[in-house]
Amino acid sequence: MSRFVKRTLRKSAAGLCALMLGAFGCGGADAVEQGDVTPTEEQALVTRKVMPIGDSITQAAAGHASYRCPLWQKIRAGGYTADFVGSQTGGYSGANSCTVSGFDVNHEGHWGWRADQILASISGWATTYRPDIVLIHLGTNDLFQGNTIDSTLQEIGQIIDKLRAVNPSVKVFLAKVIQSTRSNTTLDAFNQRIPAFATSKSTTTSPVIVVDQWTGFNASTDTYDGVHPNATGEAKMAERWFQAIRSSL
Repeated sequence: MSRFVKRTLRKSAAGLCALMLGAFGCGGADAVEQGDVTPTEEQALVTRKVMPIGDSITQAAAGHASYRCPLWQKIRAGGYTADFVGSQTGGYSGANSCTVSGFDVNHEGHWGWRADQILASISGWATTYRPDIVLIHLGTNDLFQGNTIDSTLQEIGQIIDKLRAVNPSVKVFLAKVIQSTRSNTTLDAFNQRIPAFATSKSTTTSPVIVVDQWTGFNASTDTYDGVHPNATGEAKMAERWFQAIRSSL
């Protein structure tokens, strides 16, 4: 429960106490001051800022919805609230095709980008948008372009550090990247390193939670070009993200 909410409840209780003092006393005011709201009530008071971070798999091309569209739909259908944040508002070379009412278009998905390119800009984005939750799906382009697993994980770690410099309590949801018809062996080796890496970076106040986007994803049927998700693949990704983050919304 935030200090602001506590102060507001205390002031409200004090005002009610003053009106009722002669007849009833002020025992209720103490109960309000010492009590707390339930998790459900607290969630209703706060809209979490969610920043999807990644490459073309996060952004999606013009004419494709991106996983962000069905994820938004699941969040709203589940009775949750969220504010997607970021400097980007569309797909590559045009708008995403999401037709869900009220779809929040903001994100930090950048077509063709590697982790080092995200790292170069993350401090500015974090300062501007101050996310509470980040969804990171990174590493595919790094490995396609010959970067090592070690260097890619190091850069993702530095991204997390810079996010924490702005918000020490940011929750990081880190994906095992989806399958591809290209270099699956290398991607699998990268994903095998993710759980230990997440454990090494996780803290009590800023956990790093692994989201397995690899298992159950079929690049032959869930992408339109061997790399980028089609509608079926987007829906699978959205479901994995939603199940991971729902308790944090």
